[in-house]
Amino acid sequence: MEHVKIIQEGNEWVAVLPPHPDMPDEDLGLPAPTEEAAAAEARAYDAIMQSALYKFEFDDNANEYVVSIGKAGEKFSAPLLAEAYEKAQEAYTKRVAAPPPEPEPELPKVTQPVKRGPRKNAKAGNGAVKQEEPVKTAELQHEPTTPPPERAEAQLDMLQARIVSLEAVLIVFAETILKEIKNHG
Repeated sequence: MEHVKIIQEGNEWVAVLPPHPDMPDEDLGLPAPTEEAAAAEARAYDAIMQSALYKFEFDDNANEYVVSIGKAGEKFSAPLLAEAYEKAQEAYTKRVAAPPPEPEPELPKVTQPVKRGPRKNAKAGNGAVKQEEPVKTAELQHEPTTPPPERAEAQLDMLQARIVSLEAVLIVFAETILKEIKNHG
């Protein structure tokens, strides 16, 4: 996170991030009570910006950050971005780790009787009446169906959350390695 500066302003620390593409003339500052919390704010911001799953905004009325997950828009808020992001990650991890839903019961095969008209009796060569063989009813075959769109979207969200969780782990791992290299280099 070489593009981030952590500065102290009075009693609080601020993670100063480079300008956002939507606001190229303004640096973004994420205030926090400690230097470590400011660094956590910067990491959370980077993780959210690199993720397709998480989005955030600042609620001026509540004076809190709101992190939302995926298209469903499940929202988590906290005074610090890192806290809101952590809540969102925990909720998503629980949702992803939950056992998959029970498969839907298979529909019983439906049989449809064949329409029958009047029986025609054919006479055999010796004058005896020949009975027609009964017509067997055909079973309807069900073609495989695709999962409903909501279920497919939930599976996509679950996979995206796994990717985001792995991204977050990799970011922390890379930062730790870089710090160790810098300290013991």
